[in-house]
Amino acid sequence: MGGLGLVDASTDVEARELAKAFYRNGRGFLRAASDPVADNARDICYSLAIASELVLKSFLLTRDWNDDRCRCEIRHDLERGLACVAAAGLDGLPDDFSYVVGVLNAYYPKHAFMDFAVPPGDPAFVARARSTVVDVYKLVGRHVRSTGGA
Repeated sequence: MGGLGLVDASTDVEARELAKAFYRNGRGFLRAASDPVADNARDICYSLAIASELVLKSFLLTRDWNDDRCRCEIRHDLERGLACVAAAGLDGLPDDFSYVVGVLNAYYPKHAFMDFAVPPGDPAFVARARSTVVDVYKLVGRHVRSTGGA
């Protein structure tokens, strides 16, 4: 750990280890969003937003990014993170992921999930978002594992 609790992933090995850690931590938030007792759309979608941020950053860490770059260029902006992974060569993302990211990103980077509402006319959003983020984890997991992780 660097000063102020920041992780310094200055080598390939450190970046791979950090990618694994982000991926594992994100899976924990994904499990929380999949808890059968969890029935609050706001809490589920907040967990999905965190899981999405972590999976996007875990992919970028397999592509010569480091924690500081993720923090500076993306922070908590899921749409920016999605654009960065696309530019870094992640192919095969689920079609719905950009829609899910757009909905979550209306709240997440502004720390406004207390105001979250399921999009009007889309009562199945929470289930679809959960399924879509699971699919993203499957896709990115192959990349994290191929670099010696997860």
